[in-house]
Amino acid sequence: MQISAEIVKEADVLLASFLTGAALLLVYDLLRIMRRLVSHKSWVTGVEDLLFWIGSAIALFAMLYRENSGYIRGFAIGGVLAGMFCYNLLLSAWVVKGSVFLLEKILFVAGRPLVWTARLLKKPAGRVKKAVKKVLGFFKKQLKKIWKAVRMGICKL
Repeated sequence: MQISAEIVKEADVLLASFLTGAALLLVYDLLRIMRRLVSHKSWVTGVEDLLFWIGSAIALFAMLYRENSGYIRGFAIGGVLAGMFCYNLLLSAWVVKGSVFLLEKILFVAGRPLVWTARLLKKPAGRVKKAVKKVLGFFKKQLKKIWKAVRMGICKL
């Protein structure tokens, strides 16, 4: 028993659409990971989502164009949805939670030298800031005196 070439081609389209759906949800999980690590304003989240959906539409169009000559077939859309569903059911929670956990630990360890350096430089930086403030205050007073003298000279003319 031999399988028709058309059936094999449609199976390839179904597999490609399944993998495209899983890849799209993986990309969205990367957005979710970024949102958990860095807080976003609601309008930024909206812009990110808009860009994601535009990119998703382009990726789906490219997949359909490459695999199925641009024909939109129900089983291709179903394959994308099935890929998203399976990825969400099996991997999504682990990917997001695991990645956030690992990235938080990496950022904590990488940030420790910066924290230690900031603590070491805090007192000297405070002294420099205080000295700069005194110097700037002095120059401000001198400029006010000069401006007052210039105004009086202009008014006498």
